Amino acid sequence: MWTNWLEAVSLVAAAFYPKDVIVRMSDFKSNEYANLIGGKYFEPHEENPMIGLRGASRYYSEFYRKGFALECEAMKKVRNEMGMHNVKLMIPFLQNGGRRENVLTEMAKNGLRAKENSLGNLCNG
Repeated sequence: MWTNWLEAVSLVAAAFYPKDVIVRMSDFKSNEYANLIGGKYFEPHEENPMIGLRGASRYYSEFYRKGFALECEAMKKVRNEMGMHNVKLMIPFLQNGGRRENVLTEMAKNGLRAKENSLGNLCNG
């Protein structure tokens, strides 16, 4: 599955090259993660998953940090190994400066630095 997703992203990026292609990072609600096989054992129950742990706040939480590292690894592969520097990232729910700094720090730990290798500024979804 990992390879198919990478191939799909790189195929779209290649088709539109050199125009930018925006890839939205994961943004499932906690109830959507819980509905995946085995998900109920890992996801917290939230009264209102629409405004709970999702998007940017999930990425730097201890709860999901390793998952976000895998997303970053995939984007590094598409951008650096496949050469698709026209792929830009959309970080959902990046409303305030604190979240932005936390996500940028987490991305940098995983080898993705804003404004490096033409990654550009993060989009807010």
